[in-house]
Amino acid sequence: MTTSDQTRPADVDPLVLTVPAGAGQRIAGLAVDVLVPVSLAAVAAIVFAIGQPATGWIAALLGVAWIAAGIAMLARTGRSFGALAAGTRTVDPTTGAAAGASLLSALLTGRLRTCDLRRGRDPFAPALTPFEFPHPDVAPTAPARAALRGVAPVLELDSGQRLPLESALVIGRNPTAPVDAPADAYRWADLSRTLSQSHARLEWDGRFVWVTDLASTNGTALRTDGASQGLLPFQRTPIPTGAVLELGDRVITVRTPA
Repeated sequence: MTTSDQTRPADVDPLVLTVPAGAGQRIAGLAVDVLVPVSLAAVAAIVFAIGQPATGWIAALLGVAWIAAGIAMLARTGRSFGALAAGTRTVDPTTGAAAGASLLSALLTGRLRTCDLRRGRDPFAPALTPFEFPHPDVAPTAPARAALRGVAPVLELDSGQRLPLESALVIGRNPTAPVDAPADAYRWADLSRTLSQSHARLEWDGRFVWVTDLASTNGTALRTDGASQGLLPFQRTPIPTGAVLELGDRVITVRTPA
């Protein structure tokens, strides 16, 4: 696997569960963005005409500030003042992100998509729901834990380390486990920096080994018959003994104990 800055899986539509904004919403948002500076310009013209230039300049500057702030908001967040009022967000449909510095060209080419935040998912919200790790109601007894330890598989790292997988283990450059899903943590030195800080979680339930990618930057893949299949973030997946896992550019082989 190669290093990538892409954090969204390639096969996940960034606009999944979003709802396109209706024509009325788009018109209402545009009306707010346009009518306010136009009204301020009209006020400025009137007060200039009646001989109050100071007030006229204030109204004119407020109109310019409104336009500049609205453009900056739209580029950075996909929402102008009008979009806030109408409940919409305008994003690039290929990434689900705001247009940023390419806002002008995107507007001219009609490349952007406006979504209704009141009826559908916000494109800025996660497209995937994090997996909730199962929590047993009763902790296993000491004999049961000993039995599991006796048959636990071993993780063989490409750097030569062998780690017994006795329960749950989070692997990464500087891994941590959440309080509601406790696990041991193994800090794996990685000069290539293709490992995320908390890259993947591996679990042994006494019968199966489970792997969960923790939304890592470079992904986790299961290698079988020479082909690699990428795993979706937070999707808990059972793997067979002898399986090979690719974490970024690093490799882990699941072995039976000697």
